[in-house]
Amino acid sequence: MIKPSKIHNEKIDDTIQLKSIFKTILFRFVWVYSIIIILLGSFTYYIYQKYTDRLEQELLSQEEVFVGSTIQALQKEMHVQLMVLQMSTRSKVLADFMQNENKVNRRGLETLFVNLAITFHRYDQIRLIDTEGIERIRINYQNNTTEVVSPQNLQNKKYRKYFQEGLKLTPGQVYVSSMELNEEHGEIELPHKPVVRFVTPIVNDNGRTVGYMVMNYLATELLENFREQMTLRINGQGMLIDPRGYWISNHDRSNEWGGSLESVTQTFKDLYPNAWSTVNTQSDGVIKTKSGLFRYVSINPFTLNSIGKYKAEKSAALSVTAKSKQQNDWKLIIFLPNETMESRSFFYKPIGRFLIISLFISSAAILLLILILSEQRRRQRRYDRFITNELTDLYENSPCGYHSLDKEGTIIKINQTELNWLGYSREEVLGKSFTEFLTNDSIHIFEDFLIALQQDKKVEGVVLEIRCKDGHTFFVSTSATSILEKGYFSIARTSAFDITDRIKLEQRLDYIAHTDVLTEISNRRHFFIQAKEIFAKQNDISLLMIDIDHFKNVNDQYGHDVGDLVLKFIAKTLQQALPNDAILARLGGEEFAILTGGLNDQEVLALANNICTTIAHTPILITPETNIKITISIGISQKINTTDKIDQLLKRADIALYEAKTSGRNKVVRE
Repeated sequence: MIKPSKIHNEKIDDTIQLKSIFKTILFRFVWVYSIIIILLGSFTYYIYQKYTDRLEQELLSQEEVFVGSTIQALQKEMHVQLMVLQMSTRSKVLADFMQNENKVNRRGLETLFVNLAITFHRYDQIRLIDTEGIERIRINYQNNTTEVVSPQNLQNKKYRKYFQEGLKLTPGQVYVSSMELNEEHGEIELPHKPVVRFVTPIVNDNGRTVGYMVMNYLATELLENFREQMTLRINGQGMLIDPRGYWISNHDRSNEWGGSLESVTQTFKDLYPNAWSTVNTQSDGVIKTKSGLFRYVSINPFTLNSIGKYKAEKSAALSVTAKSKQQNDWKLIIFLPNETMESRSFFYKPIGRFLIISLFISSAAILLLILILSEQRRRQRRYDRFITNELTDLYENSPCGYHSLDKEGTIIKINQTELNWLGYSREEVLGKSFTEFLTNDSIHIFEDFLIALQQDKKVEGVVLEIRCKDGHTFFVSTSATSILEKGYFSIARTSAFDITDRIKLEQRLDYIAHTDVLTEISNRRHFFIQAKEIFAKQNDISLLMIDIDHFKNVNDQYGHDVGDLVLKFIAKTLQQALPNDAILARLGGEEFAILTGGLNDQEVLALANNICTTIAHTPILITPETNIKITISIGISQKINTTDKIDQLLKRADIALYEAKTSGRNKVVRE
């Protein structure tokens, strides 16, 4: 039997031992935990810095697509205006009007400018100004309505800045004003109209400037689109500023147009002085200040560095002056304030702060420390899986296509985006030559592309036309980086961007440049281009000059709408009557021209008489109850000598046409 005294002594010993263990643990805890605190503190701070850096990069990377698309959209928009300006000023009609104004060419130009305003919906005003600053023609466009300003209401613009700058231009140059609010009679127009004025000389055949074309580009829709896109950003704080630091667009609309409104004095420099010096002197970059992160980039709206150069764009002969580029060097700025980043940071969320405190408390016990470390490893593994899945998803579902090719051009890897474009499954594509998915015209371009990759590590901006499984095609801009193995080309990692919309826009602009808007046949400019080609190939060429008899009476009696209907009827009838290889164009007003080859004298005469007869005996229905009949006169000339040019045939055909008109009309006369 154990004595109670012995049990008591053992309890005393246990108590002493526990106290000793406690003291030892406490001692070790103090110095070990001190080290742990230092290590954990340093580790936590390091993670915080890395996490914050990564968070900033992620937030900025989310904005890069918007930055790129915005630059591309603004540059495209400005380039379209240059193309329209070039298309308009290349017309010989402008110079003829400035030197020899009459009702016919005035009406033709007014119609042209009205069509431009209605087609593009972007021109507040279109003007022709002579070298003394006097307006000769002005078209106003407002609320989808055009107004042709009467001659007595035209103004003197001699002392306006844009005209003074226009006087300094040489042929082929364009002056572009800074974007500013439009003024009428010396006061800012309400509601505000942001405009950019394009000015270029009109040159006659002798190369002498005879006037200036001025287009007021209305930027309201452009800025509204920008602001709408900004509402989709992380915090909506996106800005456009001009070179002086005034806001063109700001999330706080009251700060806009400080350059035009006396009531607005605050600039970007005033609000963000720490960022201004860098933003003002650098064209592209990121700056971090006490307020937050600024992603800034120069728009340079009159370059095409964001979308590449293509045939239609290279044809633009107009050059923008250095001053125009300087005063329109807008800056796109995305501002991410600290509050936005903190609201997305794990470390500033309640759960983040709780876990950090828990980590330090739980590390007091070795077991808990192990558990914490284990949990951290588990979290790391989960995070790694997350990153892997995110990267895989980013690759597979990227907005652009990605694929990898071997040195023979065989596809060895491709993402889901490009498979969706093609309409094939992955198994149908892998192992196939990329040429199997190209149109015939693009195969040799791709072969040159592969050869270039073997010489250069990086090739960019190659345009290919790809054929999908269902047969339709689309255009991509392809860039690739080569991977070398033992110094030789082995694999090409390639990206592809769908540029079909841009190609269609270029084709549309080409159509507008070569087509008469009303009749949808070739215009005068395209006629001369086609004539040059046919003259280089054939000798037996015939030219028919056609003029509608008493067309002015039709306009006066029935109105210009009926006159337009008559012009369309004539164009359609001529198209149906002509051989497939004949060239048909509207030269202007009621005058048409036909150029055909391979017909002898009698065949050409028979063709012309048939056209006259068909039109004279075909009534034109203008209302359900009313129809009219129209006749035409035709003058014919033929290429006699191999040295004959189109201008000589036109002159001779015009003489024959004049004889037909003066000898009774509704007839055909040969030279």
